[in-house]
Amino acid sequence: MKRLLLTFLLFTNFIFCSGQNIIDTLETKAINNQIPEKWNIDLFNEDKKWSKDKRAEPMNDLAFPVEKYDCNVFSKQINFQLGKSHFSGIAFGENKRQSDEKYVFKHELALIFYTLDKDYQIDGVVSSRNCPYLTMQGQIKLNYIYDFVGIKSPEGSGYLLVNLKSFDLRFGQTIIIFPNKDNSFFYLQSKEKPLADEDFDVFLEKLEEDKRIMEMIELVEE
Repeated sequence: MKRLLLTFLLFTNFIFCSGQNIIDTLETKAINNQIPEKWNIDLFNEDKKWSKDKRAEPMNDLAFPVEKYDCNVFSKQINFQLGKSHFSGIAFGENKRQSDEKYVFKHELALIFYTLDKDYQIDGVVSSRNCPYLTMQGQIKLNYIYDFVGIKSPEGSGYLLVNLKSFDLRFGQTIIIFPNKDNSFFYLQSKEKPLADEDFDVFLEKLEEDKRIMEMIELVEE
């Protein structure tokens, strides 16, 4: 019993220390981003040129200085069908460097829309400028305009806003939106997620097995 208690205490202390180390690292990063001597000036100047000629939706993407960092992000379009019902979405994540030539996809968030009888491409962007936080935003025009903005923290928390509906990403990193014919929508939140880029087809297969999706489609079509 004493050995079991000691093991539990050591494990709990490890969890606490690991969590505290992440918080300390994030606080240091936040402080460094406010110190001009630590800014990546070349990156800042490039961002100013880029943001002057391009406007993002739904939030205008302006330049701001940050310290040097190493983070690679990307987005992936999603299209699949359940019977005759089409779904279109976008996934966001980070390319984790494994070696000089190999990167592994780390999934952070997938937003999927029920799009009736055809596929869509979602206008979405993901930014690494808040690294190690991941920020993303975008828009899709269906019967109404659907805007979204999200942020994912390295310590596990994060939020996605879709037309002011908030989703806590601790309870599932895959969000499915079901637009109604009026100015409303239904939604589901799933804990299914691809573990790596090569597992994406497996991820979609698991989503297709979620019986709640067909139940929601029936509600939309009433």
